[in-house]
Amino acid sequence: MASHDRRAHTGLHALGIALSNAPGRYSRCIATIDRLLAAAPVPIRTWTPRDMDTALYRLSHPTRTSA
Repeated sequence: MASHDRRAHTGLHALGIALSNAPGRYSRCIATIDRLLAAAPVPIRTWTPRDMDTALYRLSHPTRTSA
């Protein structure tokens, strides 16, 4: 099962997918993840919703540079 937090929301936004803050945002996020997975190429199509959620979370992570 996917979770939804600020960074996953930011990851969706980075893909050009906006979700409002209106009630029901979690359900809309899960439905959006399901649509992304259904339309994704193989091998991503085999990901679980949690895998996609994790990818969205990481997508929004600021890039770190080595010193």
